[in-house]
Amino acid sequence: MLIAKSNNHKRGILLSLIIILLLSLTGCTKGSEQAANIKNNQASNSFPLTITDDMGRKVTIQTKPERIVSLVPSSTEILFALGLGDKVVGNTTYCDYPEEAKSCTKVGGFNDPNLEIIVTLKPDLVLATNLHEKVVQGLEDVGINVLVIYPNKLEEVFNSIELIGRATGTEDKAVNITTNLRDRVKAISQKAAQVPKEERPTVYYEMWYEPLMSVGKDTMIAELITLAGGINITDDCLEKYPQISEELIIEKDPQVMINSYGHADEAITAEEIAARKGWEGVSFVKNKRIYSIESDLLELPSPRLVEGLEKLARCLYPEQ
Repeated sequence: MLIAKSNNHKRGILLSLIIILLLSLTGCTKGSEQAANIKNNQASNSFPLTITDDMGRKVTIQTKPERIVSLVPSSTEILFALGLGDKVVGNTTYCDYPEEAKSCTKVGGFNDPNLEIIVTLKPDLVLATNLHEKVVQGLEDVGINVLVIYPNKLEEVFNSIELIGRATGTEDKAVNITTNLRDRVKAISQKAAQVPKEERPTVYYEMWYEPLMSVGKDTMIAELITLAGGINITDDCLEKYPQISEELIIEKDPQVMINSYGHADEAITAEEIAARKGWEGVSFVKNKRIYSIESDLLELPSPRLVEGLEKLARCLYPEQ
């Protein structure tokens, strides 16, 4: 069943698994902590400005940043969405969206950025995540400001956009973006709320296929499935990213199957999934309801998550 993968696809899968690890390490109080930080950070958007990041660190930014390094693909996307692409002097090899992000100086991989390269770029702000603890300490030791950001729910993504906006002096732009994103989410969730629970499609989300891996209820992907009006069949799993059996899929008989690896040139097709032994009687196979959505749209905590939500909703309710 396994087929060859392109190098880009392998990199994409690796990045997804790293993101899974990061999200699984965040605490259950993360949402309330971030809400408190957002409130504290709203005191002023002039410089110097003190911001509390997602690790509870107070970071004082003396002047509006002009040289920014991003160690996180989603933060790179946010910076470009805020119109700050010309101020991004460095990012990682995984930062490939938008297209302009590819031309930035590369400071290493997502999980192994090179501290020396970062320092030589003389940034006045670095955006990191909780995977980068050693790098953060090294940058602090030489006086470089670092904001650590790691949202794991949709609203936290919007809060992160606004936080980056404040840190970079683009708060108005950030609020415009998040207002639009929240409106789009509301439009989807309101339509979904009109569908009686007993009529909502059951969904099997396949993050990976060997072994079979899905998502538990305390994940952003499961949140998106619910917002789109679906019922995630693995919401009852204790793990955030459980490995599951083929027998469970057959027993649960989901109506829709979504996967996030089918965008690669050499990825498994819907036909190959439908041909899996013993799956011919599963509803999503019989009714040809197997859909692929680009993994970045469902797994990266960036503004494009809302595009992923909209695509997910169209898969669940194509007639609407």
